[in-house]
Amino acid sequence: MAIRHFLSSSLALAASLVGTQAQLTTSYTDEATGITFQQKNVANYSFGIALPENPTTDFIGQLSANTLTGWAAVSFAGSMLNTMLLVAWPNNGEIVSSLRTVDNYLLPKVIESGPTVQKIASSVNETGFTYTFLCKNCITSNSSAIKSLDASVDNGILGWAIATTSSPATPSSPSSSFLQHDTFGLYGVDIKSAKSPDFASWAALASNATAPSNPINGTLPGNGTAPYNGTVITSNSTWDYIVVGGGASGIVTAQRLTETGKSVLLLERGGPSFYSTGGTLTVPWNDTTTVYEVPGMFTQLSAYPGNKAYCPDTAGMAGCILGGGTTVNGMAFIKPPSFDFENWPTGWQWEDGVSEAADRLYERNPGTIQPSSDNKYYDNGVYDVLSKWFAGAGWKEVSTNEEPDEKFQIYSYPAMNIADGRRSGPINQYLPLALAEKNFKLQLHTKVLRAIRTNSTVTGVETEDDTGVRTIHNVKPNGKVILAAGAMSSPRILFNSGIGPADQIEVASKQTTSITLPPKDTWINSPVGFVRDHSIIEIKFNVTGGMSILPPSAYSSPSQLDVDLFAKAAGPLVGNPQMRLNTFTTVTTSDQKKLVEALAIAIEEMLTVSRRANSTLSYTGPANDTGAAIVARTKPNPGTHMTGTTIIGTDDGSKNGSAVVDTNCKVYGTDNLFVVDAGMHADLPSGNTHVIVMVAAEHAVKKIIALDGAPPNGTAPTPGYGTGSGSPPSPSSSAVAPPPAPTFAPGGGYDTGASPSSGAPIVSTPTVSPSVSASASASAVDISASYGVPTTATLVPSAVPDAPGSGYDNGAGDADAHPTIPSATAVPEVGGGYEVPSASGPGSETPVPTGVAEKRWTLEEFVAWLEERE
Repeated sequence: MAIRHFLSSSLALAASLVGTQAQLTTSYTDEATGITFQQKNVANYSFGIALPENPTTDFIGQLSANTLTGWAAVSFAGSMLNTMLLVAWPNNGEIVSSLRTVDNYLLPKVIESGPTVQKIASSVNETGFTYTFLCKNCITSNSSAIKSLDASVDNGILGWAIATTSSPATPSSPSSSFLQHDTFGLYGVDIKSAKSPDFASWAALASNATAPSNPINGTLPGNGTAPYNGTVITSNSTWDYIVVGGGASGIVTAQRLTETGKSVLLLERGGPSFYSTGGTLTVPWNDTTTVYEVPGMFTQLSAYPGNKAYCPDTAGMAGCILGGGTTVNGMAFIKPPSFDFENWPTGWQWEDGVSEAADRLYERNPGTIQPSSDNKYYDNGVYDVLSKWFAGAGWKEVSTNEEPDEKFQIYSYPAMNIADGRRSGPINQYLPLALAEKNFKLQLHTKVLRAIRTNSTVTGVETEDDTGVRTIHNVKPNGKVILAAGAMSSPRILFNSGIGPADQIEVASKQTTSITLPPKDTWINSPVGFVRDHSIIEIKFNVTGGMSILPPSAYSSPSQLDVDLFAKAAGPLVGNPQMRLNTFTTVTTSDQKKLVEALAIAIEEMLTVSRRANSTLSYTGPANDTGAAIVARTKPNPGTHMTGTTIIGTDDGSKNGSAVVDTNCKVYGTDNLFVVDAGMHADLPSGNTHVIVMVAAEHAVKKIIALDGAPPNGTAPTPGYGTGSGSPPSPSSSAVAPPPAPTFAPGGGYDTGASPSSGAPIVSTPTVSPSVSASASASAVDISASYGVPTTATLVPSAVPDAPGSGYDNGAGDADAHPTIPSATAVPEVGGGYEVPSASGPGSETPVPTGVAEKRWTLEEFVAWLEERE
């Protein structure tokens, strides 16, 4: 049986990182030892390296970190996975260290044999520590299972990581467990300049090897942000829907639920992100723009001082911040092709309504392959080289944003989730619509620990804020709890709720975080925890004709010219410097070792292209290398695009089946618990999970709403487009559609979409001025009523009828002196009325049902409305 596979790559700085960033290290001589290092300083961390003139096995390193309670680490080959890592921390005036490695994003394990570390010098002062060491047998060949320093090149790449406040579980033990790093990054090192004829005399300063001692298998500390203080309170509010997780799926789901008119509580573990949501981690050159919003800052995020956006207890780069992964990811906007849903159950095929869900998403959030408003591509050397390479091999250039089903030998400018020069996503395109509704509340710094369950019925959730205070939030009778915490976090909530494999629930019941599980005889057996992920194999090529790209400093410390361009939504800062070209191809394999064979075929194809005459790239490995040989000797890295942990299907998992949730996303064995994040996805997508998660959430929430039946007027609740740029619904002769949710209309003032007594305005400019902000250590904060009116908001008096059937007149004679809008530009509304176009162009506001006049708010009215919500 033949199997079809879709393979993709994002080709960017990987081909040129070494040559570009190598000069980031500088020469430094340590006064205490006299050793001269090639050293890199970043954030609260520095690392230096020294080598012999003809390095074979050993080198000297010096690690310094400004932390007394955390730990620091260096990767000798750049990445975390399948590489040699050195981890160190201070303990009672001494330094505890170990060499480690890991093949997944979990706690690295101590390397028990082979390489060793010998201390040369160490010091601990009032701010941090320094550790100088000889690393013996730490230089490895490219064929080694554990990658380490490649001393045969002139320029190399090292990786760094630091946790400043998270102490190892057993600080005296080199084998201690510890929590995830706060920040991390890569940097280039000048290997050639690190070599010295004095190396032997420096190495002689080393003492005996530090061997691993007291190996332990202790569990990591609990996943709470502060110790539980024993306080549990019950909120006085009850909700029709509680959505857990303010990321890609959670925000989309919560906003669509508000359109039903029912009450919605959205709980997010992290704090604010974008400036409009109260985020305060701004870039130095713009005090109203956060680092998350500037696309060009993506590669700086992991190391940016003060960035606490990443989950400390989740494998991979999960975002624990408003927006979740959409706030910190690479913004790759890879639309799922129709065939990505071929392996999903009935009801989830492309033709089953998924295509319409995608349309609803793209109407609001279309993505782009040209993020710069001047239609120029900046820092484009990678594309110039690689596009010629692929074109010469007969590959076709397409726009993956316009032709998502094209997946055979194609290349494209990368589609990005960028709009108006800034990172886009659900925070921009969905959240403001929800925040404008009285029936919606967003609560930050609120981690959900478990769903409170009595037999099959979930009555609410238990949460914990950053100070350790716990709260129970209850749903109303017939209410629903919807998990959108992410593929790696929703399973933890299920385990804590007594749902999953028995052995996993047993582990959860024995943790030290004082979480109360339901009685054992009510545990629900479910196959929670199955994981799918993409595999990544890195291959190195040399650029034969040279290539120029901007250095990292062009993004971290941009010129005034680039800052001025950014203000116009143009220039290099509006693009992701690490992504310059995407490719896709399709290979057909036998049914044996499917993935391995697919990878080998794809790699062989690239090797063949590189060996063509006049190729712009040359392979750095053996001349007779093959794709099969590369796959056989290389341990793939995970893509961290995890899916399937709460997988959807028709085979009831609570009855020994294979699925966790049914085709309505309801957890088998429960009445009212749902999952809508990537964990429930039935298959891996062709690209990343960014876009398909939102598409699936759009489809899932429609199914969840439908379970409640039709609203009182008998019409089915169908999510609308919400931007006004799509087609309004057709008039119904059998029933009048309920007033649509208010929507954002740029330049159009405030449009309630309902009668003045119940309307809720939306600000007319993309940026909303926050009136409060919350620090990362704050308690739970409700920001649903934390917005002030921008001084640029257009405030228009109530429109008055013009000639019957001819639209509305803005009132040219009033104090605001708005000109009369020609009746010819009025837009017909559902049922026969008209809406007022914006002063700057054709109307773009949500149509108002017949008989309901459009509400235009005065400043006083808007302030009163805000006070009422508070």
